[in-house]
Amino acid sequence: MYNLNELSSLLGGKIKGDKDQRITGLAPFFQAKEGELTFAAEEKFLMKLDETKATVLVVPELKEYSEGKTYIVVQKNPRELMPLLLKFFKKELIFPVKAMEDSAKIGKNVKIAPNVYIGHNAIVEDGVTLYPGVYIGQEAIIGKNSILYPNSVVREFCVLGEGCILQPGAVIGSDGFGYTKVDGNNIKIEQIGRVVLEKEVEIGANTTIDRGAIGDTIVKKYTKIDNLVQLGHNGIIGENCFIISQVGIAGSAEVGDNCTLAGQVGVAGHLKIGDNVTLGAQSGVSGNIESNQVLSGNPPVDIKSHLRIKASLKKLPELVKRVKKIELKSKDDGKS
Repeated sequence: MYNLNELSSLLGGKIKGDKDQRITGLAPFFQAKEGELTFAAEEKFLMKLDETKATVLVVPELKEYSEGKTYIVVQKNPRELMPLLLKFFKKELIFPVKAMEDSAKIGKNVKIAPNVYIGHNAIVEDGVTLYPGVYIGQEAIIGKNSILYPNSVVREFCVLGEGCILQPGAVIGSDGFGYTKVDGNNIKIEQIGRVVLEKEVEIGANTTIDRGAIGDTIVKKYTKIDNLVQLGHNGIIGENCFIISQVGIAGSAEVGDNCTLAGQVGVAGHLKIGDNVTLGAQSGVSGNIESNQVLSGNPPVDIKSHLRIKASLKKLPELVKRVKKIELKSKDDGKS
């Protein structure tokens, strides 16, 4: 439990509501539960304060305050206070002491190679295989029969479901790319969420999946992600997806079930891609995409249109020559 008065003092705010309210944690606006705290900075959230289940909200000064909630009213934009807010809620990390910490829990029939680190209060379930150089952080959970190949990393508090596979160099739970401008300077925002891989997920070599800033980054069951993919913080990838090499998915993007993103697809942040969508190689996604489509290009169009556009481009130089000839002829005709 966290102390409301302590947090309010840290943020330089004033409490409106129950000053004795205890806080269980910090959560995103729409995912917050009763007892948790969230913040609202932008107008799109301030207009929907009644839609969050959070008990405590950090807000700028408002004309009206809805009943049934407690507010920490701050003078600065709440987003500028995020570094302080997330640092306050960040769990304390215990520095590594030995290769396998005494508090780690190891299941039956676990294979552990040399030079593996298993952190404080980490859980490694039955049948797991850990190759040399694997790092498992504090309180991380590795599900049954998972295989972690050399030099793969599962950072603190992250969760792997049953039967997951990490290829060499995969990093689960790296910090998301989260910064905010404070007095003109780029200030780091602590990333206090987790990564959760559901069962039978495979992550390719040197792929990085960033932990959530607040809340979790989630890859759902049976999804397979290729080498050299970047998934930003708080992204959600649906079930049974294929994400091919060099795809980049920005923070808070959502990809539906049974989707295929071919090589070098780029997806902007805070977008939603529906179920059963296939995106051709090097597609650039800058808006939401409805379900049940096969698209390609930047911006994506249906695959047949994309192929016609590509075929037309080959004819473009000749078309330019023809247009110039027509323009010259038109000028000559005008003179005569």
